[in-house]
Amino acid sequence: MAETEKEAYLALIAAQDPQIRTLLDQGFEFVTNAFKADAAPSGMKARTDREHVRRLQQAGYQVEVSAAYDEQGNPRPTLSAIWRKKA
Repeated sequence: MAETEKEAYLALIAAQDPQIRTLLDQGFEFVTNAFKADAAPSGMKARTDREHVRRLQQAGYQVEVSAAYDEQGNPRPTLSAIWRKKA
């Protein structure tokens, strides 16, 4: 995702989700959308939201998890959005 596309995406989802607006206002950075632990497709090798959180915390980040949205702003119930901020 190019930087301007990422900025547009973050503006879109922040406009509709107050939790995301708060995270951005607090200086959190969007990392990725990841499958929720119980929603990862079988046979597909992908890091779950819990794995992302654990790795980021081990790297010294404060981590938050929020609802995830696609590029059009539609909710993605099987995904979590992962956010980080230097602790």
